[in-house]
Amino acid sequence: MEGALQMSRRGDNIHKRKDGRWEGRYKSGIKDDGTSAYRSVYGKTYTECKNKLEEYASKTSIPKPKYKEYRFSEVVYKWLNTNRIRLKGSTVRKYQYMIESHLISKLGSRRISTITSAVVNEFLDNKLKEGQLNGTGSLSASYVKTMAIIIEASLKYAIVEGMCSPLKSPIHKPSVPKKELQVLTQDDQANFEKLLKAEQNEISLGTIIALHTGMRIGEVCALMWDDIDLKNDIIHVRHTIARVNSTEGCHKTKLIIDTPKTVSSKRDIPISSLLKPILTVAREHAKSTYVVSQNNSFVGTRTFDYRYKQMLKRNNICNFNFHTIRHTFATRCIEAGVDVKTLSEILGHANVSTTLNIYVHPSMEIKRNQIEKLCS
Repeated sequence: MEGALQMSRRGDNIHKRKDGRWEGRYKSGIKDDGTSAYRSVYGKTYTECKNKLEEYASKTSIPKPKYKEYRFSEVVYKWLNTNRIRLKGSTVRKYQYMIESHLISKLGSRRISTITSAVVNEFLDNKLKEGQLNGTGSLSASYVKTMAIIIEASLKYAIVEGMCSPLKSPIHKPSVPKKELQVLTQDDQANFEKLLKAEQNEISLGTIIALHTGMRIGEVCALMWDDIDLKNDIIHVRHTIARVNSTEGCHKTKLIIDTPKTVSSKRDIPISSLLKPILTVAREHAKSTYVVSQNNSFVGTRTFDYRYKQMLKRNNICNFNFHTIRHTFATRCIEAGVDVKTLSEILGHANVSTTLNIYVHPSMEIKRNQIEKLCS
């Protein structure tokens, strides 16, 4: 009669099964993913089951978690906020968008201890196959690689801060195919420069400057006449155009004059004898403090790029992006025998290896000549 008369009490984790037995559950440990593990005891009566439950529970020693169970969303935002000071505004916006649009929905609620290399690699693989937010297709290897960089950096931050243990195997970043550089031939460049000189406007002037200095489009748009020292033939690259979040709303952005993208991007570039007379004449007719503007405000990079493409279209020139100008300058320097260290500093690369990887690719004829040296 005891089993029939006694009822389970709220919170004691004991209940009567359909087969007539009483079942009690107790916490026996912690799983690898940080959740609690449970075991059951059984009895013919409530009292028997309760006694067994108290006995087993008292003998079970549950280890305390080694780490506080942080969620991935907490970790990735802690990492981003910690690194804001060293990242450019545009980079922070890019990372934040990826985190909010892709990472949080799939990984955000997971305990940091459950995020293994296998979990991350599976996530990245799925993004490569069908990662677009509208579900219509895959994401580029370059885009997914950036996600991998964010995840890896966040986990490394968590390890250093004592939030979790190191991963047991590596995260596999997607391989990004190297794009073939688009470069103007020497004849095409000569014809293009003739056209630019005939145009005689701010867009053609900015393009000529890039052809003779390798400056980026944001640096050209931010260039002021005070940055050009015609007496000592030096262009001081001190600013660039950056897009940052606007205070008017979290989804609105605005353009500002910012410091260059890296410390090495802040540099001095000699003015060549071919470029100096062009700058001298343009300075005499300048209407703005900005080199490629007609008023006292700078021209945004998108606006400049649009007008640049309109110029190409107007002159029936095959469309090539503005960055091709930078590649063309660097290629002409390599062809002329400019040493890589000097070129790296002129381009504002963070290190020489970047310049080597992008621009220095010996032709088969050069390789053959080098091999023949072994025969002499």
